[in-house]
Amino acid sequence: MPTFPRLTLALDGVALNARLLATDLRRRGIDLIGVTKAVDGEPVVGQTMLTAGCTGLADSRLPSLARLATHALAPLTLIRAPQAHDVGQAAQVADRVALCDVATARALGEQTADGPLELLLTVDLGDRREGVLPEAATQVSADLADLPGVLLRGISVNFACLSGQLPSQELFRQAEDVLAAVTPQCAREPLLSLGGTCCLQHLAGYRPRYRTEIRAGGALLYGYDFVSAAGLPGLERRDPVLSASVLESSTKPPAPAGTAGLDAFGHVPNVCLPDGEAWYSLLALGRRDTQPESLRPLLAGVIVAGMTSDVTVLTSQRRLAPGSSVDFALDYEGLVRAVTSPFVTKRFVAAAPAPGGQEL
Repeated sequence: MPTFPRLTLALDGVALNARLLATDLRRRGIDLIGVTKAVDGEPVVGQTMLTAGCTGLADSRLPSLARLATHALAPLTLIRAPQAHDVGQAAQVADRVALCDVATARALGEQTADGPLELLLTVDLGDRREGVLPEAATQVSADLADLPGVLLRGISVNFACLSGQLPSQELFRQAEDVLAAVTPQCAREPLLSLGGTCCLQHLAGYRPRYRTEIRAGGALLYGYDFVSAAGLPGLERRDPVLSASVLESSTKPPAPAGTAGLDAFGHVPNVCLPDGEAWYSLLALGRRDTQPESLRPLLAGVIVAGMTSDVTVLTSQRRLAPGSSVDFALDYEGLVRAVTSPFVTKRFVAAAPAPGGQEL
């Protein structure tokens, strides 16, 4: 008996996207790193990415990276600096760590046991999330290079995460200039690590001066760039499917007029209610599992009217039978939320099943 809510992600789409992107990037002299943040470091997804051509995996949360490590998947990059109490585990699990704090790097070096840990110095070119400014990179890289137990491998630059700053070839060249200044401190071939999927839209004619990699998650999971709201050349968008069961279904007239307050979260209710009589169906799916804006019903004639912490309300012109299920295509933010909900069953399948749900 299937358990709902249920998230289904098809691995064949991930494999196809990774293979096509890795092949294209390889021709440009660029490696592809698969980011597993949106699937909480799911090992079967990580293995699929590696088998299809990714040269490594990356995640921002140490428990997720540890899941990958327990399945002997490597090399692994921790792309968020570890918290103080996580330094010991990070030194044992990660092959590379992206950071800019010298004290954290020193603590990592003190915990390494199997050879030096590689570091990527995070540099802020304008997004204002993590990293040092370019003019500080030379001094910080020298400080990192002097530490025992670690070695500086290169720099990491991120785009379109906090401020929405889009990447460009001009910014790629600025990153290369920073890496050129840092290169004397690198113990191995200097590496430029660029994140994330949005970088793939800005590669036409670009030839890297240094060994370069692009870290991408959404491109592999969806074949789509949510930052640019555009498809990726040669890839077909495929969304994971979130299925939820119907609890009840009743005909109701339009909502009565009256004074409305805020919802339980202190927000003005964001609802889409019909002007006439309609069937209202209650689903066992709430904001603790995902968000309504992330749901695209795969059942014709169904509208997401709204969502509370524990239920979703659909409207339609026909009844949805209690006990049946409704499928939704799920966007990237919805996926992140659903994967981390303890109430959602996760299924990673070889190929996507046909959409289900009660027909209207």
